[in-house]
Amino acid sequence: MTIKHIDQNCLGLKEIRGIYMGGVRIFTATLFLIIMMQTPLHAWMAEMDDEDMQEVTGAGFSSFDINNNVCNAYFNITARTFTEINSMKMGYYDDGISYGWDQDWVNVSLGSASEDLVCKGMYIETAFSNIASDQRELKTMKVGTHSMTGPISADFVSFSGHIENPSEGVLVEGKRLNLGARTIYSTNSEFFMSFSKEDAALPEGWWCYWNNATITP
Repeated sequence: MTIKHIDQNCLGLKEIRGIYMGGVRIFTATLFLIIMMQTPLHAWMAEMDDEDMQEVTGAGFSSFDINNNVCNAYFNITARTFTEINSMKMGYYDDGISYGWDQDWVNVSLGSASEDLVCKGMYIETAFSNIASDQRELKTMKVGTHSMTGPISADFVSFSGHIENPSEGVLVEGKRLNLGARTIYSTNSEFFMSFSKEDAALPEGWWCYWNNATITP
């Protein structure tokens, strides 16, 4: 399965909380990266009253908050995986140059036979315009971890994102780049995958980000 489209006007606050909790169950079973790349998301708008708002809390392994127009969820869990996937594609549309995929990864390995891909902690962030209005609109969505360690290998036919590390600086920055067959190795790196509209703060479309990773060969 591939994600081709998200209805940017269909997410209500109560449904966001449902997505958060569903994300935890999925994340502990495999890895959020697989789910975000391969499972369509659907939700519908609904008003929240004061009683509903009181339910948007967390304790122990999770926390939730809504500040201004941004909803945040954090899950204090550790997930590890070695998973192989034939193909992962995200974001097929006309970017003004041509139709194509933001992400098109072939022969993907999350982790390896000798080393798992490990993520410590997961966060979900959604930003809206006019969040209190019936005309609220989803601007950005980020799903990520503050600490990823291990390899991700693939033939990156199309890659949109940013990869850097403290010693070498920025290694990759761009949209729909053909990186070829590579291994991205993270060391306690923040990682997130984002979806953003054209006029939002993050790059448009589907974007991946690492702040401490190397690329081989």
